[in-house]
Amino acid sequence: MSELKLFCDLVSQPCRAIVLLLEINNIPHQREVISLLKGEHRKHEELLAANPNKMLPVIKDGTFVIYESATILRYLCSSRDLPDHWYPKDLKKRVLVDQFFDWFPTNLRKGASGWFLNEVLLKKPSTDPLIEQSKETLRKALTIFNDFTLRDSKFIAGEEISVADIQAVCELTQHWAIGINIYTGYANVERWIADCTKELQPHFNNVYVEIYKMRDLGVLGTGIQPLNYTPKFNN
Repeated sequence: MSELKLFCDLVSQPCRAIVLLLEINNIPHQREVISLLKGEHRKHEELLAANPNKMLPVIKDGTFVIYESATILRYLCSSRDLPDHWYPKDLKKRVLVDQFFDWFPTNLRKGASGWFLNEVLLKKPSTDPLIEQSKETLRKALTIFNDFTLRDSKFIAGEEISVADIQAVCELTQHWAIGINIYTGYANVERWIADCTKELQPHFNNVYVEIYKMRDLGVLGTGIQPLNYTPKFNN
């Protein structure tokens, strides 16, 4: 088996998803942290040679390079022969995973990350049209996710957790960095968050250390006061 190297930053939602899959499956890898908040991804020579988009995560499996997180997740499942539930061989279950990956970027991620980017990182006023648009996109996406995807299903592809769940749960918990939940009031989503975090422990908390620090110390300096919020996990 070739040596696996991951370029990542755990403040990034997609990076956390990759690290969670690696850690929970005990996949040997070398990890190189590249700070997004410090702009290191724009000048790191090895990263730029691997990914001209200047984005994380990126993996190198020997000399083979992959730089889209959903593709990385599926590649790891297949190349490391992970337990079937992560990326099922059953065609209908696998299609549910792939369907979610196709839907996710322009719906849940567009809404959640658009809000986080503009209000938290770029510090735009809450009345900015881009923030309002992002919140509306997120509301619509959460409604679909809550009322349709999770209506009769414990996880996205059925009764077992998959890589689609890892991708989604990392996105919808990004706002923990400023001490808020963006999914409050969506009962199926709240239940699913608890189920996901339970399945992914203790690795989930380990991967979220940087997010908890950002929340507790207010390191993003947004002017939004971090709440005294502790994520609740099922025992």
